[in-house]
Amino acid sequence: MKIYVARHGQDIDNANGILNGHRDERLTKLGAQQANDVARKMSNAGFRFSPSSSHATLSSSSSFLTLSAIYSSPLRRARETAEIFASVLSSSSDCDGYNARPPPTSGTAKAVEILDDLIERDFGVMTGQLTSSILESVSAQH
Repeated sequence: MKIYVARHGQDIDNANGILNGHRDERLTKLGAQQANDVARKMSNAGFRFSPSSSHATLSSSSSFLTLSAIYSSPLRRARETAEIFASVLSSSSDCDGYNARPPPTSGTAKAVEILDDLIERDFGVMTGQLTSSILESVSAQH
């Protein structure tokens, strides 16, 4: 079994320099584009997504690596990224990998498996604070 890991695209907190932890922010326009770009690169490298596959396979008759599952944290930024991956990689067999993709459909959202164990760590009192103010506070204490 091989596991491929990708980080979510930029979300609103990332764009504003905020430590988000469990805050449930959506992707920015840039973040959605980042996810789309990575998914297109994966597609161009031969990755495909078929949730009906029982396991990841590399067909000897082609150079495609078919992923059988895409897992995501329950946080919106991760779900949106995973849904973009599912949409691009499940439709990549009939496109060139460079054209813009439509937004994910409910079908691709259902194909993404949500795992609570993948949620980002909670940063306690630092959650929601500007990262610059956290650094200043820690520096002042030491």
